[in-house]
Amino acid sequence: MEKRNFPSKVIITAGMPNGNKPLHIGHISVFIWSDFYARYMRDRIGSENVIYICGTDGFGSSTEEKYRKLKAEGGTDLTLTEYITNFNKIQKETLKKYDISLNRFYASCLQPALKYHTEISAFMFKKMLENGKLQKKQTEQFYDEKLNTFLNGRQVEGKCPIEGCQSEVGYADECSLGHQYSPRDLIEPKSTLSNTVPTFKKITNYYLSLDEYRENLMNIIYREKEKDRTHKFMIKEMRDYMTRPVIFITPDEKEKLEKLNLKQDYEIKFDEKKNRYELVFNNVKSRDIISDILSENKIHYTTNKTLAPLRITGNAAWGVPVPFVEEDAKDLTFYVWPESLWAPISFTKTYLEEMGISQTWQDWWCNKENEITQFIGEDNLYFYALAEPAIFMAVNGKENNDQPENGKLQMPNIVANKHVLLNNIKASSSGSLKAPTADNLLDYYTKEQLRCHFLSMNINNAAYNFKSKVFSPQDFEGTGDPVVAQGNMLTNIFNRLVRSVIYSCQTMFNNKIPTNKPDIKIIEKCKTIVEEYQNKVQNFKFNEVIILLDEFFRAANQDWSVRSKINDENERKQLIADTIHIIKVGTTLLHPIAPEGSALVAKYLKADDKLWNWDNIEKTYLEICPDVDEFLFLEPKFDFFKKHPSQI
Repeated sequence: MEKRNFPSKVIITAGMPNGNKPLHIGHISVFIWSDFYARYMRDRIGSENVIYICGTDGFGSSTEEKYRKLKAEGGTDLTLTEYITNFNKIQKETLKKYDISLNRFYASCLQPALKYHTEISAFMFKKMLENGKLQKKQTEQFYDEKLNTFLNGRQVEGKCPIEGCQSEVGYADECSLGHQYSPRDLIEPKSTLSNTVPTFKKITNYYLSLDEYRENLMNIIYREKEKDRTHKFMIKEMRDYMTRPVIFITPDEKEKLEKLNLKQDYEIKFDEKKNRYELVFNNVKSRDIISDILSENKIHYTTNKTLAPLRITGNAAWGVPVPFVEEDAKDLTFYVWPESLWAPISFTKTYLEEMGISQTWQDWWCNKENEITQFIGEDNLYFYALAEPAIFMAVNGKENNDQPENGKLQMPNIVANKHVLLNNIKASSSGSLKAPTADNLLDYYTKEQLRCHFLSMNINNAAYNFKSKVFSPQDFEGTGDPVVAQGNMLTNIFNRLVRSVIYSCQTMFNNKIPTNKPDIKIIEKCKTIVEEYQNKVQNFKFNEVIILLDEFFRAANQDWSVRSKINDENERKQLIADTIHIIKVGTTLLHPIAPEGSALVAKYLKADDKLWNWDNIEKTYLEICPDVDEFLFLEPKFDFFKKHPSQI
């Protein structure tokens, strides 16, 4: 088998769910993908060298606003902290039901993580400040005149101003699809608190200029493009933000602009196809100056995706306090997006302290020999793939370095998956189409059927339309349920293979295991499968892993079906020896996919944890279990991988 270089330690994270909802199908798809990788890496480099960490995203206006509405309607007597604690508990229980093997699932706003999250937030801010990377700017923020209060995030709703955006709603400075823009650019804003049109008031905040890291981010994109492991749509999306800032206006608006006699700090181009003018700027600062002038003069415009300044602070009361600020910027809290990006560092520190492990969080996040891999949904690509590397570089030093040395924060691998759709529409808990909860799915399918199905989704390349005979019976009259199709690899094919071997030993050989060595062709075939499996896992093509194993097990079943008809004892012994080797290798490869059923197979083989040690992957069963001469007795019709009771 080809020798591979693995990292010394691995940090794995998943996108953090908000603290105001249970997990839906989009959430669980990301967790299943990240769990598969975490289990694989534990089997490859040892569980002590892997930390798989996540938690509830507790802060931010989304959770605060949903709680406020519920409280106003008399829907809860809980405090905000109790409200989030309740959802954190619900999310944690759901993840357990799916066998998601997180080392810990914390919450950024709850103890014990809150203590360390406050410390890490202060550390990140102080380093960026010391390195001269933050700009203190007085900007305008939405203000509700009726209620005399500043408005944050989800407390303002309107239409996204980004060209071609298909989001359902735009909030104060980002839309539901993650596009960033200046609050002034939001179209038709309304206060969700009073349903009035908000005004603007000046406020001081700290910003990180992402524009400064354009060249570094392009370097990262070029390196990612060279890797087979980076999803192609990610590269395109990241490159879209590398374009120069642009304002789009119609010919009528262009006439209004000319009457202002502005100093021309931009290039003007006319797009005949779209019948509009493009004002192209060298930097975001210049574009924002013109944007403000256009807004003040009621000139309608839209903008493009670009590297907008990242707000680091805000004034939402529900947030982590910002230290080290001057008098004119007091009483600030961290804007939820940056603090959620470094929350996994806080969770790592919490876990190490809680477990009494002597290593520091820097031992995991600041070593070139390690790997940091983060699984997210595509909506958050801007923040994780562009804003996060910029923040890390700003913390690391005065010089911008996209390939940091040892002792500095390393650049994470980002695995972004496309949307999971329902009826070809993006399903979410906040949109018009409500997604089934992850718990709801378990009323009709087993966790291992769902793990197989979500891993088989081609969401690394395209949005996936979730189709279920349970939820859309009219679409599948007389046909099978597509959700169980991949799970049949477990419940039908691999089940049958394992049972055939053990029952044959019990009925034909007095439960004794034949001592034949597997045929060399079988050994070589298994080596090939293992190599292909590893290539697909390390390139994050998990959907292709399911296809690979399904074909592997079907071929083995077909081989058994043909050869088992031969009435020859020696041939039967050889067939059992060949198939045991396939089962031994197959169970190892299934372990990250279906851990419970795989552990049950290992138990009946009397191999147990020996199967998860990849040092044994090429060894035969008798080489790793030399003292075992018989399997555990297998009762009739026993299932290692079970179907849901509703399917029987």
